[in-house]
Amino acid sequence: MDFFEAIAMTPRPDIPARAADLGRLAPVNYTSGTTSYPKGCRHTQGHMLYTAAANHLRAESFSETTLNFFPQFWIAGQNHGLVYQIFSGTTLVLLSRWDPLAFMMAVSTQRVGATTMLVDNLVEVMNHPRFAEFDLSCLKLIRCVSFVKKLGLEIRQLWTAHYPDAVLCESAWGMTETHTANTVTIGFQDDDFDLRSRPTFVGVPSPGTDFKICSFETGELLPPGSEGEICCRSPAVFDGYLNAPEATREALRDGWLHSGDIGQIDENGFIHYLGRKKDLIKVNGMSVAPAEIEAVLVTHPAVFAVAVVPRRDEQCGERPVAFVELKKNAEAVSPASMADWCRQRIATYKVPEIRVIPEFPLGTTGKIRKDVLRDWL
Repeated sequence: MDFFEAIAMTPRPDIPARAADLGRLAPVNYTSGTTSYPKGCRHTQGHMLYTAAANHLRAESFSETTLNFFPQFWIAGQNHGLVYQIFSGTTLVLLSRWDPLAFMMAVSTQRVGATTMLVDNLVEVMNHPRFAEFDLSCLKLIRCVSFVKKLGLEIRQLWTAHYPDAVLCESAWGMTETHTANTVTIGFQDDDFDLRSRPTFVGVPSPGTDFKICSFETGELLPPGSEGEICCRSPAVFDGYLNAPEATREALRDGWLHSGDIGQIDENGFIHYLGRKKDLIKVNGMSVAPAEIEAVLVTHPAVFAVAVVPRRDEQCGERPVAFVELKKNAEAVSPASMADWCRQRIATYKVPEIRVIPEFPLGTTGKIRKDVLRDWL
């Protein structure tokens, strides 16, 4: 018997209707723990509903069938592999794990229109020996997550050379505390505006979400163009950390989440993400954001991925150190030549020491373990 016929024939229990309680605790989503121990974020039914609605508005025109392979314990996997589809009534193709061949087979046979994936996954698909065998033209929206490899012009152009109608964009800024996806980058791809802007570009606020940049020291609101702490207010900001009242009071103040992220709102209202305050490097008293160095170095033709951490230095306090993973079959390049390459593009005091490594240590959600890199130093 067909599965859906069997479901239709199954007697339904007489369950009394119950009013929705949007303030009721739903999931407890844990942070990735890349800079400290993971913390449980208390989220409600209402948080999930808002996040789904905001994402539906920005992506509803692209597809009635989506695909997810992110693990469900990760909040992005929960959203892209459960919450969004329940809200919108769209079809979900669910892969139990990442496999490039299974991905291409699923997209082509199920006519998947939208998905979210790591930039590394996208590169792996294009480099697969059977890539040309599959028709992936149905894939109109690919939201890329940049944990290791960053989305750049070269990668976008490689994909659109095969599928010019596809929209390939960054998945934007978000945190486990905000239920993720709090900015919008869809719609800024004309003439590659998003990628040709400052490399820290993460778009504009999602509907119903407010942003401000504040001083880390005083909490004072800073004018446009200033660098400071990204503060976010939205219907999806968490209710607090599980069993951690002190950390909750530090993060939630007067209805705003103080993210611990360094950012900027420019004169046009675009938001830029510069990294975590915990990662900020002080060189002779001047602040250096690792994200800025990473965004520059990843455009080097031989670089596959990069992560920057500080090293203690007796003369200037700290120095940035860039761990670099090279592309496969890349031409030999010395750390000194890469440093010279950086010197032509960023201020001298920001130029990092270069350390080439075979691969990065990754956490369970695919993020680079910068705490491990600091231990290596």
